[in-house]
Formats: sequence, C-alpha cells, structure tokens
Amino acid sequence: MTSFETITTFCKKKGFMYPSSDIYGGLAGIYDYGHLGTLLKRNFENTWRTFFLNLHHNYYEIETANVMHENVFRASGHLENFIDPIAKCSKCGNIERADHLVEKELKKRVEELTPGELTSLIKKHNITCHKCHKAFEPVTVLNMMFPVIMGVGKQTRAYLRPETAQGPYVNFKTQFELQRKKLPLGLALIGRAYRNEISPRHFTLRQREFTQSELQIFFDPDTIDEHPDFNSIKNKKLNVVLVGDRRDGVKEVKASDLNFPKFYVYHLAKIQEFYFDVLKVDKKKF
Repeated sequence: MTSFETITTFCKKKGFMYPSSDIYGGLAGIYDYGHLGTLLKRNFENTWRTFFLNLHHNYYEIETANVMHENVFRASGHLENFIDPIAKCSKCGNIERADHLVEKELKKRVEELTPGELTSLIKKHNITCHKCHKAFEPVTVLNMMFPVIMGVGKQTRAYLRPETAQGPYVNFKTQFELQRKKLPLGLALIGRAYRNEISPRHFTLRQREFTQSELQIFFDPDTIDEHPDFNSIKNKKLNVVLVGDRRDGVKEVKASDLNFPKFYVYHLAKIQEFYFDVLKVDKKKF
C-alpha cells in the first residue's frame, strides 16, 4: 500500500475525509469532511482568523457568493486565461494535462509552453498514453471554471468562482466606503472555490471543490516602503527562494536584508510566523 493509500484509508476509517457521494460511485476530486475532519477544519479556520485579522485594526472578514456574474471573470481575464493544456489519447480517449505529461517524461518545467509547442515535444519524444500506449491527439486547452446557467426564459450565464480572491476584489469599493476610505484595508475570506481539474489526484491535492482562506490587503502604493510595526520583525530569519538563486533552493535571510518594500516584508514575516510559531510546521518542510 502506498503512503497516499495509507493516508486516505486512515482518514476514512477515523472520520476525517472521504470521497463525496461515495455510496453512489463518488465524484473525482470532491470530498466530504467527517465528524473529526470538520472539527479539525474549523480549528484551523478559527486559528487563521485569530492570527490574520489581528494584524491590523482595519482588517475584516467578509463572506461572498460562490456563484458570480460572467462579467467578473471577463474583467479579471479568467475567461480567456484560466486554462490548462490537455492531451487526449487517439485510441482510448484518456485525457492528461499536457504540461504535466511532458514534465514527467522530460524532468523539466514546461508550464510556459503553447499548445503547439507541447504537441511538438510529445511527438518528438514519442510520449504515448500510459493506458493503451497509443499516440496523443494535438494538444488543446480547457477553461477550468464551472459554468452555471441561472433563471428561466431569459437566462444569465454565471460561474462558480475558481478562487476566493474575486469576492474581496468586487467588494472593495463598497467596503472601502463603509470603512471611511481608510487604507490599508484588509478583506479576509474563508470559503469554497471550484476548478474543473483535468486529472484530480493524490487525495486532497488538485481537488475540484476545496476551501481557501486568504487575506487581500489594499494599500496606498506611495507608502509601500513603510510599516509602523516593521521593527518587530526586522531581525527575523525568513525562508526565501530568491529568483537569482533558485538552484540553491531555500535560504534563511534576515528580514531587513531583503530588498523588498517594508509593507510586503512585514506580511511575509507574519505568514511564516503563522506556519512556524502557531502551527508548528517544520521549517525544513516549508
């Protein structure tokens, strides 16, 4: 039994998580939380709320709709750009995410390649379907959002949000006015997001329905190199991977030595404080 099979079996037996609609065949990439899983999830959410909402007196939690107007995603670019490349087997119809297929075979990142370039690589290296070993059709793309048709008669096209960020963004103007136009303004949200993953796998990784917790912080760009509490974190050692040193991996760098705006570095330090000091995550695994 693999480590993932061991984990999934344990979580189901103990009441943490298991496939949704399981008695009717289940749905790939969608899970239900059992009695212990729900308690664990709520504990995490409440710990997250307590920590991040107390970073500033002008940070608030909101709750927004899961279904949003099509124009939200037209404006954000999701209709055009929230896509994954797919490779379909010419014989058995098996569908794989094309960039992951090539990365697994060539052992290098190819996320930035176009469908045409991915098709060329698949042909050049004779990458075939792992199920029937036949050739793949040319790579195409799939928009990962779930569409929703609302109403009767004159219908409105909407989408399940692919990430919770859209909620704070579309609520910013209203909330900014309600909070007397004070910056910085933090809008936190814990809620569901939905993505039509091509090949959901590995239990809780790459799910089609999942919970996100995030804090969107709106600030005055003229004051991005300021933070009133920066001195409290300036000597903290932070785990970072700098763009010029990617081959060297993670390094520990003192916050004050990072060449980034202080407002950004302060929140970077607080995020790591949450994982290392509050959740007690091993730094070596971060």
